[in-house]
Amino acid sequence: MKLRQYIFDYLRKRMPERLARFPHLDRPIKLMLIYESDMLERNDAIKAIRQDLLKRQIDVTMWGYVAKKEIQTLILPQSRILGLADFNWLGKLKSEVKDDLRAEHYDLLIDLTTKPILPLRYLTLYTDADFKVGLNLGEGLHDMLISMPIVASAEGESDEEPHVDVTQLYNEIMKYLTTIKSND
Repeated sequence: MKLRQYIFDYLRKRMPERLARFPHLDRPIKLMLIYESDMLERNDAIKAIRQDLLKRQIDVTMWGYVAKKEIQTLILPQSRILGLADFNWLGKLKSEVKDDLRAEHYDLLIDLTTKPILPLRYLTLYTDADFKVGLNLGEGLHDMLISMPIVASAEGESDEEPHVDVTQLYNEIMKYLTTIKSND
């Protein structure tokens, strides 16, 4: 695992510098949404977020990741879930997936990743976006970082580990994106 992390850090440092341009949500924009898929690939919270973005008349492309070999969801132009087969043994994107990702330019990338998952970090790294925003995981991949409190599961309710709620993260990101005005 340390080798995978070392290679990611090496590639991240070698990426060319980007000039971040703050998006204006009052204009039409193309948005990339990156998220961790649930094991059943249902992603109800992500679907609700997509509907909210469509109501705002934002062109949304969504790429998710789930740590399993076979993905049941169809690959669609605006939505894709990646699995273990889309990454090599070092955790890097396979070239055909990377080419598909780099084929589009986005005005904004919203990363709804709530923990450092290497395949999702590669998606964030290689997405061609003017502005990248996500949770502060100490990785240096985003132009704007959001800090959120970790929510612990109610005692006796489930065996889940403490986590950040994706819907709450999205709402916080949108609050900042709509209230901050830029001169770009």
